[in-house]
Amino acid sequence: MNFDNILNNLRFDKFEVIIVGAGPVGVLAANLLGMKGISVLLVDKNPEVLEIPRAISLDQDALRILQAVGLSEEAMKNMPLISCVEMISPIGGVLAKINSSGLVNGHPRLVSFYQPDLERLLRKGVERFESVCFLTDCLYLEHSQSDLGLSVKLKYNEVVKEFSASYLLACDGAHSSIRTNQGWSLQGSSYKEDWLIVDIDGFSESMEKVEFFCNPNRPIAHVPGPQGSQRWEFLLRNKETRNEMENPEKIAELMKPWSKALAGNLQRKAVYRFHAKTANCMGKGRVYLLGDAAHLTPPFAGQGLVSGFRDAFNISWKIAAILNKEASPKVLESYDIERRPHAKKMIRLAVFLGSIIMTRSKIAAILRDLLFKILLYSPLKSYLTDMRIKPLNNFNKGLFLKKERFRNTILYPGTTFPQASIKLENGTWDWSDSLLGSSLAIVGYGNDPMLVLNEESKTIWKRLGGVMIYLSDQRIKSVVEDCTCFGEDVTFFFQNIFGKKNRFVIVRPDRIIGAAFEAEQADEVIKKFSNLYV
Repeated sequence: MNFDNILNNLRFDKFEVIIVGAGPVGVLAANLLGMKGISVLLVDKNPEVLEIPRAISLDQDALRILQAVGLSEEAMKNMPLISCVEMISPIGGVLAKINSSGLVNGHPRLVSFYQPDLERLLRKGVERFESVCFLTDCLYLEHSQSDLGLSVKLKYNEVVKEFSASYLLACDGAHSSIRTNQGWSLQGSSYKEDWLIVDIDGFSESMEKVEFFCNPNRPIAHVPGPQGSQRWEFLLRNKETRNEMENPEKIAELMKPWSKALAGNLQRKAVYRFHAKTANCMGKGRVYLLGDAAHLTPPFAGQGLVSGFRDAFNISWKIAAILNKEASPKVLESYDIERRPHAKKMIRLAVFLGSIIMTRSKIAAILRDLLFKILLYSPLKSYLTDMRIKPLNNFNKGLFLKKERFRNTILYPGTTFPQASIKLENGTWDWSDSLLGSSLAIVGYGNDPMLVLNEESKTIWKRLGGVMIYLSDQRIKSVVEDCTCFGEDVTFFFQNIFGKKNRFVIVRPDRIIGAAFEAEQADEVIKKFSNLYV
């Protein structure tokens, strides 16, 4: 099918957004935009999903984002839980045991997954939206932009054609052609050492923990995978080459200490060099970088793909709001302001953990082990063992009213609004995000927002495409008007985090709190918040 036939089969005569790169981040963005009715052309140069070892773990943030696009339940069928992460030294034994069990915002703190399966699920997800067109074997060539829009040149079936669009999302990986054409660059460092990654399946016994063997002779990572698979990662020593390490005999030699693994089936093998880099600009005007095109994170914290998911969640609703005439283009200035500092924090965490795992000097390893033994008996122990060392998805600057906040609560602008189980009007139980949906939301605790806002504020909120949600610790007969959604706080979770009744928050579609206010401040705050959008 040629380009013209594809266009004729769509109900749009042009695309509002073109996404280059159909890895998990690009396809997630297409799903998020498709939910808002945005016309999207998603293209990828590869004919199929790549069957190579890449990301293998996701956290609660990524799972909550999959929930937002209606795919978490299906995805979780093949995502076993990881209960802990252990760092083990041949000198000092277990240096740290990091607890990753339990739920955060309704989702497991850490799971393992098979990336090709997740990509296929996300690609199936875009089939739900008539506004999304997906082309494989389609190569991005170049683009140009003006105040009026973008022109993107693509090559498909040996035919070159230019497409117009309002926005271009670069999800084309570490070697992003779009980033290069924009004149932006990745800044940071690369590790001198390479790692051999080996995926083996066929295990009858499940594994629920990640093991980092912090051996100066050869650091090794051992990670559980889905459906009876496991991953080993071996740091290459000096003078060891890619060809040597990928040789089946060498792999068999490395796997000898894990005799059970030798009976399994070798799925994949690859040698990678890890990077710790961030683009000097993640987006401007009509072009934006997401995922590996914007930042490269070493795997030691399991945050590379998750950071890309956060990128897609952050920018998609802003683009949709602009294209649906609910916001001005200036809201996109907040994307780089919010996402780049957070991505850097995750990279620093991964580099820190990597420095512990990859210590090559025996003297340094002895000092490291001693330091950890001291740490485990200090007040700082919980920062490591309870994953408190991991940066929260919070922002210091961005698209929110920073001065509006509550005292003595965890609810303040720029932080993530938590999720909990609630009881709906029809008596069924669900997660609170089911009420938030994909729109801006005013969430009131102990009072209906419709009773608090004046008519002007209601009009402003309607113009922003916002919804209203009323949470209460008591069952009510009915809400004031049909436009308010009600949830009963049966577990008293929201009572505890709001602190008292008659408090309200504005929650963005990416679950970031935009404002926090008391009832008497409501109209003033709505007006201030709306000014961020125009």
